[in-house]
Amino acid sequence: MKYARIERERRFLLRRLPDGIDPHRRFRRITDIYIPNTRLRLRRVESDDGLKKEWKLTQKYRDGDSPPFQTVITNIYLSEAEYETLARLGGAILRKRRYQMDHDGRRFAIDVFEGELEGIILAEVEGATDDEIENLSVPPFAVQDVTGVEFFTGGRLACATREEVQRELRERLVW
Repeated sequence: MKYARIERERRFLLRRLPDGIDPHRRFRRITDIYIPNTRLRLRRVESDDGLKKEWKLTQKYRDGDSPPFQTVITNIYLSEAEYETLARLGGAILRKRRYQMDHDGRRFAIDVFEGELEGIILAEVEGATDDEIENLSVPPFAVQDVTGVEFFTGGRLACATREEVQRELRERLVW
């Protein structure tokens, strides 16, 4: 793991955007392409005004029996031309808007999914140590912790059908 690092992250399902977040401002639009038969993801990130762009290739996976909040991640930052070349490989596509929110001394990423995944809103937060992230409680704006739920991983969501999304939300979001 010379260039990889351990990422400690928890994911929480939300019913709606937390108070104080304007759905029309201050977000990044993210498009992920999950390359088939690999652990690779191409990511394009664009500011809400379209002026700032970033492209990267990521490998992210769980290592053996590691806890569900722990993954191994490696990022390679790309030029737009490199991204476009690799995007020709195709794959399952996931689109979302990402907002930032501070709560209880932590920075949360709030992801609002689009297309077939409309209705899914997830909050992610990272921690520096296993103890720090493991002992984090469900924030008051979230419904439940979905960190260990395979359905709510990016690669799985990218392949989800509208029917699967609706079923999962009905089961998890008690209206």
